[in-house]
Amino acid sequence: METPRPMPSWKEQARELLHEAILSAARATFAENGYEGATIDEIAARAEVGKGTVYNYVEGGKAGLFAAVFDEHFDDLEALTAEALADDEAPFRERFARFSEAVTTYFAEHLDHLVLHLRDVPRLLLSAEGVEQAARLRRRRDRFVMQLGPPIETAIARGEIRRVPTETAAHFCFAGLLSYLFQTCAVSGATPLEVSPSRCEGVVSLVFDGLAVPSAPATGDAKAAPASP
Repeated sequence: METPRPMPSWKEQARELLHEAILSAARATFAENGYEGATIDEIAARAEVGKGTVYNYVEGGKAGLFAAVFDEHFDDLEALTAEALADDEAPFRERFARFSEAVTTYFAEHLDHLVLHLRDVPRLLLSAEGVEQAARLRRRRDRFVMQLGPPIETAIARGEIRRVPTETAAHFCFAGLLSYLFQTCAVSGATPLEVSPSRCEGVVSLVFDGLAVPSAPATGDAKAAPASP
């Protein structure tokens, strides 16, 4: 029988609550002002703590706060992805559909995370400055995206999809979903994202079927009818 873990002391609980308050304030400030526009002063004011308290609770100043926000973000994404892809026997298309709906639902409930992911992550990854920060962010992103790797390799072995480099396919799948989220976010503005199986199926269809209209098999000398405009 597993020994129950002792309850954290009130000091530990208070420290954890304060740490979360600082991260929440940082997340909101980064989403509102961008990484460049955010300041420790504003983050401290949002969290209702002194500037020195922020430095005491999170190492690395603003860069450290941004990394901590994204560590928490990718922890969430990795957990829901593991659950969405759990059924090894299901076809990859079905597993990717569950992944797409889970990720879309997550971003709909955490719109500030989506703003950061669409605006600040690409900028930081392409920036010549902050090389160490960019490398850390890339490692976390790639670890999350490559959760799609084993299901893709299984799908290739089963003949469900053609043989392509696993890493390329994983990033392509996520990029397709992220493009849909970017378009939806750009159109809706501050309006909450609409999450529905039909919308996610559209992304899945584009990833798996592309844009081409399937050709009807010719019978005898008859040619396939052209697609309606």
